[in-house]
Amino acid sequence: MATTSTQRPHTPRPRTGGGQAPGSKGAKFAADAANAAGSFFGAAAGGFVPPINVTVNNTKNAPAAAPAPSGGGSHFVLGEPTFDNTDDVRNYCNHVRALMIQAAIELAMAGKILEARLSQAQTLPDDNPIQGRMRALKVSRKLKKAADGATAAAKSAVGAYGAFTREYADLMSPRPQRAATTNPFKF
Repeated sequence: MATTSTQRPHTPRPRTGGGQAPGSKGAKFAADAANAAGSFFGAAAGGFVPPINVTVNNTKNAPAAAPAPSGGGSHFVLGEPTFDNTDDVRNYCNHVRALMIQAAIELAMAGKILEARLSQAQTLPDDNPIQGRMRALKVSRKLKKAADGATAAAKSAVGAYGAFTREYADLMSPRPQRAATTNPFKF
């Protein structure tokens, strides 16, 4: 389409919805985290990149969390597990999965950063640069292994809820019983 001098230049509509502006730090963090997660999982899966949605919660104006109970308190990161109903089991497994995926991403990124920093360090006397990079790789491999363990923990949390639904499906929603046939077979 040819532009003429009579057309007005494009001006974006003002934002009417809530939330953060697209250029804000939260949106930039979300985009960077999604990119890092896609790169991490893409490299781990040999090129397959699963769709990853990253939600950034702005808690600047959120009320403060309730203080821990004075009777010793809970030492659980995810809160005291109650497991009173099906929703409690599902929510706990989902929270474990989310926490472990975040930990896996952070550990993998930290491992790559550590490897890059250590490979730039001064080499030992009588070492060549390749030996320095190999030494850095040996150190960062431990963080990668920790990231793999966190990924395995996230998968196991999903598997725990799957096993729960399989093993207790009859109790969660009883299967309908077949009604007796109204016209039984007669010999």
